[in-house]
Amino acid sequence: MNSERLRKINPAIKIARAIGWLALLISSILHLFILFSFNYNSDQLSIITVFPIWLWSAVGLGFITISIICTKKKILLCFLGAWIITALLGSDEFTSLKRGIFPTLEKSKTLADPAMAMKTLRIASINCNGRKIKAAIESIEYNPDIIFLQESPSPEDLKKIKNKFSDPTIEIVGGWDCAIIARGKLTKRNYPSLFYNHATGAMLTLENGSTIELLCIHLERAVTRWDLWNKNCWKEHQKRGRERRDQLSQLLSKYEEFASDRPKIFGGDFNSPKNSNLFKILSPEYTNAFGSVGKGIGNTFTNYFPVIRIDHIYTSPELEPIDASAVRTVHSDHRMLICDFIIK
Repeated sequence: MNSERLRKINPAIKIARAIGWLALLISSILHLFILFSFNYNSDQLSIITVFPIWLWSAVGLGFITISIICTKKKILLCFLGAWIITALLGSDEFTSLKRGIFPTLEKSKTLADPAMAMKTLRIASINCNGRKIKAAIESIEYNPDIIFLQESPSPEDLKKIKNKFSDPTIEIVGGWDCAIIARGKLTKRNYPSLFYNHATGAMLTLENGSTIELLCIHLERAVTRWDLWNKNCWKEHQKRGRERRDQLSQLLSKYEEFASDRPKIFGGDFNSPKNSNLFKILSPEYTNAFGSVGKGIGNTFTNYFPVIRIDHIYTSPELEPIDASAVRTVHSDHRMLICDFIIK
């Protein structure tokens, strides 16, 4: 009786072990491929790096868990730990959470030193989700000095937004896709028509006479097809990634020509996470505001379930970021990015 029962159990054990070792093999290959993809970070692999690394780690952890259950080998816990370390060290979220679990940025600039407050700039960036006026108005609550709007309301609607400010020094340039609202004098820059739907630039002259070069950016969406088994999907991701990088490169080349040696601030909706190879073209002088000082979860898309940070603000060394936060919105599908800077 017992021998017959054992004969029935043994095949089941063998199958379970086979599944376990197969799951380990898949997890190991996936781990090496993910590490290579995020370190090499090329257009050919953009279909992989468009997803956050913690998501791939979750997939790998799933396979390792299956392997541990099926093989009952405790040594496989090392593989489990390797995936956890990859998720923690590679994720954008872990970096900002180390600085602080909760955001510290308040609705108004709270600096004890009035002289320092005068040297502080607050910048907000928000995608208005199909030109919604209410989405743009949400940024006013945080009393920013500069606002970058993407999918912005029309020029006529922007005039209505201007009336919401009590400050007579507020000026607006742009409209229809990108717009800039700022305290001070805005001198609009004329970029090539190629960038009409992707950028608005201006030189801002502050009350003290100093100037800052501004650029609001809204790059094309990344490819949204995920049939990874289809080689055309990989080619489409690669092609779009190259096009978007060329677009940003040309745009920044013109921007830096306008800026000359004055301080620079550019930002908006790049439709790309911080680890994207899109940002390889940026000069080392530029600082990603949230990436350097932000606290809490900085993901900006989607508003209700933020899994990725695709909205960014960059500055040149003359502006030092001191705080940054991604704020939940009511009328946008993006969270609003707000950053405070000290003008050196």
